[in-house]
Amino acid sequence: MLRLSATVLLAIVVGAVNSEIIVHPEHYERTSQFIRYGQNSTCFTLTPSNPVATFDYTTEIGGFPFFHGTPVSGAVQVEAKYSEAKGGLDEPFSDGPWTFSNGLSNTFRVETFNVTEAGRVESFFQQGGLRWQRLRLLNDDRKVTICGVGIRSFNDRTDVSELPGYFESSNPLYNEIWKLGARTVQQACIEKGTAPTTWELTADGVLLRGQQSAQSALGADFANYTMSFKTKIVRGGTGWRVATSPASFGPSFLLTSEYPGHSTFLNTNRTLVPPNTLAVGYGWNLVNQTSLPTGEVSYFPLGFSVTEGQWIDVSTRISTDGYIVTINDQKPVSVLLSELHLMSNDRFSSGSVYSGTWGFGPWQDQIAYVKDVVVQSKNGTTLYQNTMTDETILEEYGVMDNPASVCLDGAKRDRLIWSGDFAHAHRVVSASTHRPDFIRGTLSYLFERQELSGPMAGLFAMSPAMGQSAEYTSVYKSYGLLDYQMLLLNSFARYYLESADREFLTRWWPKARDGVDAILPLVDQYSGLAATSSLGAFFLGDGNGTAASALFAYTLTHMADLAEVMGEPDTSTQWKSTATNISRAVNQKLWNEDLGTYSSSLTSTNDSSYIGTAWAILSKTANSTQATSSIAALSPLRLGIGYKLSTDMDDSDPETNLSPNLSGFLLEALFAHIRDNPYDNATTEAINILLNGLWAAMVDQDEYYTGTSWEYVYPDGRPGLDLFTSHAHPWGGAPTYIFSEYILGVQPTAPGFGEWLFAPVVLDGLTWARGRVPTPRGSIQAEWEVHDGIRVVLRVRAPQGTKGVVGLSLPATGCRVTGDAHREYCSGKGVRVVVDGEWASIDVSLAKPIPQL
Repeated sequence: MLRLSATVLLAIVVGAVNSEIIVHPEHYERTSQFIRYGQNSTCFTLTPSNPVATFDYTTEIGGFPFFHGTPVSGAVQVEAKYSEAKGGLDEPFSDGPWTFSNGLSNTFRVETFNVTEAGRVESFFQQGGLRWQRLRLLNDDRKVTICGVGIRSFNDRTDVSELPGYFESSNPLYNEIWKLGARTVQQACIEKGTAPTTWELTADGVLLRGQQSAQSALGADFANYTMSFKTKIVRGGTGWRVATSPASFGPSFLLTSEYPGHSTFLNTNRTLVPPNTLAVGYGWNLVNQTSLPTGEVSYFPLGFSVTEGQWIDVSTRISTDGYIVTINDQKPVSVLLSELHLMSNDRFSSGSVYSGTWGFGPWQDQIAYVKDVVVQSKNGTTLYQNTMTDETILEEYGVMDNPASVCLDGAKRDRLIWSGDFAHAHRVVSASTHRPDFIRGTLSYLFERQELSGPMAGLFAMSPAMGQSAEYTSVYKSYGLLDYQMLLLNSFARYYLESADREFLTRWWPKARDGVDAILPLVDQYSGLAATSSLGAFFLGDGNGTAASALFAYTLTHMADLAEVMGEPDTSTQWKSTATNISRAVNQKLWNEDLGTYSSSLTSTNDSSYIGTAWAILSKTANSTQATSSIAALSPLRLGIGYKLSTDMDDSDPETNLSPNLSGFLLEALFAHIRDNPYDNATTEAINILLNGLWAAMVDQDEYYTGTSWEYVYPDGRPGLDLFTSHAHPWGGAPTYIFSEYILGVQPTAPGFGEWLFAPVVLDGLTWARGRVPTPRGSIQAEWEVHDGIRVVLRVRAPQGTKGVVGLSLPATGCRVTGDAHREYCSGKGVRVVVDGEWASIDVSLAKPIPQL
């Protein structure tokens, strides 16, 4: 007989602070096969004839890479590469660089070390998430002995089976899929103070190592200025920007040194960054990425030597024709706009090639000092000056030590706090690692960054960086995706349901209420649907569409519950009424009888999208008949191992990206529907497609496997967006909480799990499931087991003082209830048992076999 296992009953201490850990590879390769890596015993020598060693950490990890190196015959240079997918190691830049943000981490996935004596060699920068690492000896006449390769990490590495939340079942694939989300938030949630600044303050100015530039928050509105500064190149070159956005999109300038032999690395890319040259790019940086294209680099040979170790005066003037760069009073270099490969970017650019702020950041493996920055207007008035020696520049340039415990969108990249992504990340944390400090920290970080005035007043920053100050929220202008505002408010409401944290609710309620008021004008007065505006667009689809409108209704309904808690019944009534009206408009204007589902939008009435179906079901906009019909209508969206977003997308493009993020909302909608409609074959088929196709691809391909959930997937199962893709993106981890809430079947129904539901989805193909769900009062341990396809035994143990309901929608002929519970009904319509105490066991005889999965 199945019993609550020792693992399930294990008491777990939650909310502990992460401490520094040392993670060593599991395996390494020197010749043709991988062998076990012994952290205390594995040493080897890199030689000119065998210069490479490859390391496998098995699953995702991030932190400060290190090794112990002993030069055998003089100083050596060792190149290190890092990658999530193994194939990245074979590319010149591995799976980087990451030029979308500074990220308080290494922009580059390739770095070089100069090993001059025996000892530990550690990177100055953190590396974002990786599975693979490669070391390569660059010298062709020397050797180096390597020992103790590893990563000094502050990320949680607790075995998944020992986390506060846990799930396992009779399906091994499902067990591995559940682990993906848990491991992802272990690596993508960063504890306060564990991501230090990448800028080093000295008496000689700020010392900058090769990284994506960071921009001053004080110059976003400046235009037609001259920015001058002093710089001393320590190695390779120095980099800066003018007329750029705070997000670092715009012109970038790189001044290279003469590359003296004593300091220049052997692998320096002299084609991309030639010596004694001014290299100028436009866009994100000098190198293209899949979704971050940049213009071709323009080169201006200087005709004089740029000497390392000497102070250099640099000025860049914004002119009518472009940018005039002067170096040490030498002949100015004219960088003409007509010669640059200009690129437009409405969301991230400064809006003009003549306006925007300035920033600093050298290229890969370069090091330089920067000091005495001066910005002057066209008439010579000094607008800004800074010695670059005071710690206040860290706040100004957005590179402070991370001040809060937050969950990022990805362990590797973008390493930003994306508010919409947190809708999944939050619930994964709740179901697995159970770190309320990360949930509160992320919500607080975003709520602190609410616009207070102007047309954007009330909107929350959509994607702030870890090192950015709330003081400069209006400078970063990170608001563009309006449905991300809704998803953030959903997370706020969900946190209260899970925690009953009245103090946190009270603290942030005024901002949350203002956030709702800010998006209420999105309701179109003519259509009654959610419409886009000058404030921004929707990530989920077009304005006046099903997805955003149904999400809006869902958001208002749940925020109305909070208004009741806060003693504002009129506000609650207003929001519920608006939600009802939006749902009514969706059904009246977007339900398409011919399609048997909802139209994507008023402008795409003959097209449908699965995200519209998902939110129509989750918001209860769709009734049971409409939900059943909409799920049956998913078949035209089938593409490879999953579903394309909309019927208007091209079936023939193999590079179409399938979205685990949006598919996660669909997966929950499918489970919510099948729980009450267990014999709906179209729903079970759709669940099969997603779990045995889309999410299985993240588990069963070792060349791409990281043990974590992916950002995008191609229809054939490869990671989407090529090497740019994040292989540890919490927005792809929805099955983790869905399995706990629907297959295991435990959900809160009153704040803080004061009341709860244990209503598993029991389908053929699963013979048992068990696990634990963390709550503020302690874990709820639950399990169920199927006998002969016609009998189900359910057991639950809950914290004292809570009350629960055990439900099963399968028709029953009889129930035997033991424990602190009483049966309300056990009949052809299903089972409902109320648990008044700590535990209960319900043995159910079914009226018909379990439906096929």
